[in-house]
Amino acid sequence: MSKSKTAFKKYFIEIVCLLFILLFVYAGVSKLIDFENFRAQIGQSPLLSPFANFVSIGVIAVEIIISVLLVFPKSKYLALWLSSALMTMFTAYIIIILNFSSFIPCSCGGILEKMEWGEHLVFNVAFMVLAMAAVRMWSGDNYVLFKIVGVAAASAGMVAVLFVFSEDIMAKENPFIRRFPKASAAKTNMLDLRNYSYYVAGVHGEKIYLGNWKAPLEILETDSNFKKTVKHAIILERENFSYKAVEVRIHYPYFYVMDGTVPVIYRGLVSDWKASVLTEGKFHFSSIVFLDANQFAFRTQKPPAGENIMGYGIGYPAPKIKYSDLVFQKQKDGIFDTDGTLQYSDKLKKIVFTYYYRNQYIIAENNLKVKARPHTIDTTVHAKLKVVKLEKSGDIKLGAPPYTVNRNTSVFGKLLFVNSMLRGRYEDGRVWKNATVVDVYDIAKRTYVFSFYVYDQKQNVKMGSFFAADSALYAISGHYLLKYGYGKRISSRIQ
Repeated sequence: MSKSKTAFKKYFIEIVCLLFILLFVYAGVSKLIDFENFRAQIGQSPLLSPFANFVSIGVIAVEIIISVLLVFPKSKYLALWLSSALMTMFTAYIIIILNFSSFIPCSCGGILEKMEWGEHLVFNVAFMVLAMAAVRMWSGDNYVLFKIVGVAAASAGMVAVLFVFSEDIMAKENPFIRRFPKASAAKTNMLDLRNYSYYVAGVHGEKIYLGNWKAPLEILETDSNFKKTVKHAIILERENFSYKAVEVRIHYPYFYVMDGTVPVIYRGLVSDWKASVLTEGKFHFSSIVFLDANQFAFRTQKPPAGENIMGYGIGYPAPKIKYSDLVFQKQKDGIFDTDGTLQYSDKLKKIVFTYYYRNQYIIAENNLKVKARPHTIDTTVHAKLKVVKLEKSGDIKLGAPPYTVNRNTSVFGKLLFVNSMLRGRYEDGRVWKNATVVDVYDIAKRTYVFSFYVYDQKQNVKMGSFFAADSALYAISGHYLLKYGYGKRISSRIQ
């Protein structure tokens, strides 16, 4: 070998070592300086979320260690192999992110964080090739190329395995880490209602119907673009009841006016807003869903203790009622600890009940037979409630504010939308002060999908009532009606 070739190889290897020292020292120190942010970004990674604590420390440590090994002549050769393997892993990571991931995070550090992912891929490939070339020049082994390919394949394979395990863990055994893909949902419109007492009564096609707690027989109708609003006055056949909690529900082409404390249910057509008594005095209920024009499911209390049970009815005006005390599972008192929201999936023909104070929802058939009890992604298995019994009256009350897990819910198709009250790991506390989180679950597969934020329109006024429709989620935030249009991540699942 000529002296010139020998000199070229020597200088080439030294330059490559120097470049990697600069790269790894800069990247490692940048991540270390802003470690909390780096760990949070790793926590949002589709590949690395469940392993964020280990990976965030491990990547920094490996980069610094390789930098040190590259300084000393005796360890340079090993360090070049390690550099080649690490850059292959980084490259494989980006390829998977760009081609197989549900969303694209950012977790680089320093000026590298400013790169587009395509640019970052080219950058990584260039350094990977440099490391492999340096190894090839250093080694006199004729089979070194096979070794390089083997190491590269093993490194890329490790990343692929992480991706598979991460997806499974996040969907089925989530350690309370949320994912916020860009193509999920975003605010596309807003309507000032100038009133704080509205709630979403229902959505059908391009029409949104709002009820009013203070004017219970008033319906505000608007189109999906919020360009036109119309008020409707509901006319009841009879009004000789002592109402306490009147609610209107749209189940097109019908609307229902109901008060479970009376108890009474009216029904009428949306076309004329006139309602007649459907049933009265037959059963009390605290929540109810209409399965079709002739069937319904409801939650009520079982005497004498008042524990919550589920009921199912068919036929009007004197429905045949069936009760089941097997749906809810008592943890403390059977009243507060089994409180929650009741929804129905028309597509799947399933009843969905979500507990307020624990990380679980129930999927049941129309006949109240429980099919599954999946968990929401937080870790509150047991309701954290202080329940007290008053000596004089015997009433059961909450002795302290409850630890609420899941506040509101809505179901459309096979998707369950949950307004969670708990902040997950690696989430920015500043965002939580100005937004409400919505977690999305696939109730057919019984897995967590992803989350998105609904941002406050007024300071300290969080999202209240919301309703998931076919193309958007409609939410009340203070005195505003918000439209959050679905991105491809939700639309594809609905379709």
